[in-house]
Amino acid sequence: MRSLLLFWLLLACPFATADEKGDPRRPFHSELGMTFVRIPAGQFLMGSDESASDLRKAGFEPPEDVDFSNESPAHPVVLSRFGMLTTEVTRAQFAAFVKATSYVTDAEKDGRGGHGYNPQTQTAQQDPRFSWRRTGFPQSDNHPVVNVSWNDAEAFCRWLTQQSVDRGETYSYLLPTEAQWEYAARARSRTRFASGDEPLSLHEFGNVQDASFEVEFTKIDFEKHPGFGFIDGNVFTAVCGAYRPNAFGLHDMHGNVWEWCRDRYDSQYYARSPRVDPAGPDSGDTRVLRGGSWNDAPHFVRSAFRISRSPDGRCNLAGFRVVLQEGSEADRPGR
Repeated sequence: MRSLLLFWLLLACPFATADEKGDPRRPFHSELGMTFVRIPAGQFLMGSDESASDLRKAGFEPPEDVDFSNESPAHPVVLSRFGMLTTEVTRAQFAAFVKATSYVTDAEKDGRGGHGYNPQTQTAQQDPRFSWRRTGFPQSDNHPVVNVSWNDAEAFCRWLTQQSVDRGETYSYLLPTEAQWEYAARARSRTRFASGDEPLSLHEFGNVQDASFEVEFTKIDFEKHPGFGFIDGNVFTAVCGAYRPNAFGLHDMHGNVWEWCRDRYDSQYYARSPRVDPAGPDSGDTRVLRGGSWNDAPHFVRSAFRISRSPDGRCNLAGFRVVLQEGSEADRPGR
């Protein structure tokens, strides 16, 4: 009954207002070589009421210790329009920030380092020699920056915003709220992935745990932990924008690297989340990550899946993308 009621609520509210029905994939802003598209205001059903048992019946093979209850209840959310970077932030773009500010990332300053791939053990290991500059696998300037913490991503956004202020503009560059991220990732879809309900639908849309991944990672039992079954052409990170975009013109919302969101994390937040422009809990020790990565199986790459990590956490599976909003940064919730 609840699902039916939510369905009719969604039908009662159109996805876009009359002045926002043009092609949302048309770029409207560029900064530092980053292209932004306008994501129209609208309403969507956020989260999922599927349990691990439901996913297994649908052919997924989630581990026994993964709890999907933090995705529920599915609930209607209304969002104002915003701009979003069409790809994840690249190494070159992050390098420009570091060069301009002499910024030192958490991985480089606390003595613990980031995570890098060890081909002998076929695992990621934390070591002071690893950072966004060195990941343990090949990356070009056009690959997504990884081994950056939430703190690092936030510093990048504040720098971009200050650049805008210095030019007399009114743009704020921010990490997306969790609601903005999921709305953008779904791109008006109501399926598990923007491309459909089945994992195979992501072929050509995402860099995930594919058949080429299985060739490299011979120590994983893929009978117990099956991947996507197709070949996406990359074992590790892919060049940003290499795969087909979703209906909003956004690349790599599923897979490639996990993306930091602005929100603090609370597994029960959906039960009390505001309906309009939710900005996450007021308190919490961890921050949200979304989207899955090149390392992840189908259940982790779904639009609704959510995890959290410490704001100083870093690994070679995680990066970020940026949203753009007009107006003062001080007016934006969720900081």
